[in-house]
Amino acid sequence: MLDAVFSVFSLILWLVVVPVSIGLLFNGLLPIVRRTVGITFMLGYMIYFAVFEVIAIPCMLYYVYNAFSHCTRYYMMVTAILAALGIIKCIRMLKRDGFTYLTLFPGETHATAHELLSPRSDPRMLKLSYSLESKIYWGIFFGLVAVQMVLAVFTSSFDGDDAYYVVESLLAQQADVMNTILPYTGMSTALDIRHALAVITMWIAFIGRMSVVHTTIVSHTIIPLLIIPFVYLIYIEIARILFRRRQEAIPVFMIIISILMMFGNVSIYTPATFFLTRTWQGKAMVSNIVFPMILWVFLWMLEDAKRIKIFGKDSELKTESYAEYDEPKAIYRAAPWIFLALINMFSGICSSLGIIFGSGLIALFTLVLLIFNRKIRVLIGAVLCVIPNLIYLYVYLKL
Repeated sequence: MLDAVFSVFSLILWLVVVPVSIGLLFNGLLPIVRRTVGITFMLGYMIYFAVFEVIAIPCMLYYVYNAFSHCTRYYMMVTAILAALGIIKCIRMLKRDGFTYLTLFPGETHATAHELLSPRSDPRMLKLSYSLESKIYWGIFFGLVAVQMVLAVFTSSFDGDDAYYVVESLLAQQADVMNTILPYTGMSTALDIRHALAVITMWIAFIGRMSVVHTTIVSHTIIPLLIIPFVYLIYIEIARILFRRRQEAIPVFMIIISILMMFGNVSIYTPATFFLTRTWQGKAMVSNIVFPMILWVFLWMLEDAKRIKIFGKDSELKTESYAEYDEPKAIYRAAPWIFLALINMFSGICSSLGIIFGSGLIALFTLVLLIFNRKIRVLIGAVLCVIPNLIYLYVYLKL
């Protein structure tokens, strides 16, 4: 019984508390209206994974023996320090500004009646109160998500790739190696560079070791409980941009997305198939997390470009809650590109092909953004954010 309690506590700690704390530490990089619970959680996880990539790949390449123990030790220390700093920052902010929810997440501010009626206010970036009908739609959506999560746990599917990917995680947990034992035979082997740099399997092994849970259980049962709501969180953020003027349409959009996911198994190659039947695999995360997040970041930048064009630099259209214009311009310009660089690092963790396809998608969306923005800094930002991809490719080709 105590072992089960410890495992549950450890899973909550390393899958929820630590990433959220890291997100709170760094969410000052975001514009005020983007500092929501969801975006802070996403930012925390992207940094969480980026730190793992920076630690895991050198440990895998330079340690011959006990590589995974070294990786686990360093990663645990770094993330624990970052999480502790995030908690300290959280406590200081709450003491300074009062114990209010909006102190930590000012992007959750709702538009007041004054801001909705005043011709000098712009409540579009603020949240609106949902009608009863919209709340019912939200209930239907959350019910569909709950059904998917329950089925993902109790009707977990077996895939042939598990013989490689899940066993790699298991070997790291039990044999203390990182991609130096061939899963199919159990014999020692040279580093399989085709799969080695995609260290998502090692991260799953880390979660298994810290929670004392078998990595097969972590892969098939725990990871879907994390990834399924995470994917829908990304689509919610996409919907908030697409339906900024009609926020009551967001739950309807999410119901459509969830149904498409549930009945998207028209081929073994669709993202929906990977999403619900191979959730724990890196390729599933690339297609269902990396690509939608890249789309979301560029929608974010397109929205900012359009708003600045409408209101102008010297606009007097400000309210106390809509304080975004009072922040340094560098926050607007740098934040999405920093987020995009972190997403690129995450794509490398998931799959080597994620680097190639992600870079191509960024190039395409950058061209679209240039049409609206027409600023040279767009090209500079695009080049800088793919530096992690170039480093990854250099290591891949060198090895």
